[in-house]
Amino acid sequence: MRGAASSRGWVELPRPQVLDPHSGPSLRWAILGSGWIANQFVQALRASTNQRVVAVGSRSLARAQEFAAAHDIEHAYGSYEEVVASEADVVYVATGHLDHLAHAALALEAGKPVLVEKPMTPRLADTMALAELACSKGLFVMEAVWTLALPRFSVVRQVLEQGMLGEVVEVHANLGERLVDHHRALHPAQGGGAMNDLGTYPLMFVNEVLPGLRVLAAGGQRHAVHGSVGQFHAILADEAGRQATVTASMLADTPSTAYIAGTEATLILESPFYHPGPVTVRFHDGRELHYDEPRLAHTQLFWEALEVARCIDAGLTESPLRPLDQSLASVALMERCRALMGDPLPDV
Repeated sequence: MRGAASSRGWVELPRPQVLDPHSGPSLRWAILGSGWIANQFVQALRASTNQRVVAVGSRSLARAQEFAAAHDIEHAYGSYEEVVASEADVVYVATGHLDHLAHAALALEAGKPVLVEKPMTPRLADTMALAELACSKGLFVMEAVWTLALPRFSVVRQVLEQGMLGEVVEVHANLGERLVDHHRALHPAQGGGAMNDLGTYPLMFVNEVLPGLRVLAAGGQRHAVHGSVGQFHAILADEAGRQATVTASMLADTPSTAYIAGTEATLILESPFYHPGPVTVRFHDGRELHYDEPRLAHTQLFWEALEVARCIDAGLTESPLRPLDQSLASVALMERCRALMGDPLPDV
């Protein structure tokens, strides 16, 4: 907000505009998948919200039962068909990248609204098909880009909406985590590589700030053993020539920071930029304004679930925080980067 006199300029950053995690509509959630992200998601919901997880399914009944026992979930199923036929109000798809289309479609065909892990699907045509299916059914669907539902990013949105930075002229986002020993992260047959797990975040971020970006150049480095692209850099621009740069790596730990540079000030997101954490706005005269919040990492995944519950309760079929056209735009950027790098997805 601005100070009492315009000559004083901006005196503080806006506060987050977020829901009370323990109030509002409470939905019954079913979980498709029993891996790491599903575990983090369920823990976050149980610890911090009034949402209820009532069912989980895996390819293995034993694995589903193990997951259900660990999280006190009433129903465990050994098939995804059984999960979507349950009495849950909404389905969270937390399976592998290449399975998102089939599993989200399964839920939609069963009449269930869906939250789909990012990327919604790795292919533009598949993401379009999923969006069209949801539209034809009149059902809610959202890509699980948890970043955009965080209080930190409520502050970022308000800074941009209020014009605190002036005209945005450049955006940069970097994300790197050494994952060369991860069993799936770099496996080409499973859609592994730097793009899906990590590249989604910086590409999402820059296109949220400067919608309508196009990829000017992209280059990647392949992992010597797996052959997948383990890290990449991309240069993007919009029609006005404003530029964005993106880097993502599974080969090394990188600063994982982001900034939005404007004609009046620069907004800086410390590492990891896509997690909970502080926001700094630095003006040209050196003055800085700060917003701070605890760096609670994936314990805050529940914010995206609250947004889903709010939207479904309001009768919405898309979230204004992550509308389908923005999910489609991100996947289109990912596809273009892959094409320039010669990094095709496996046939399925």
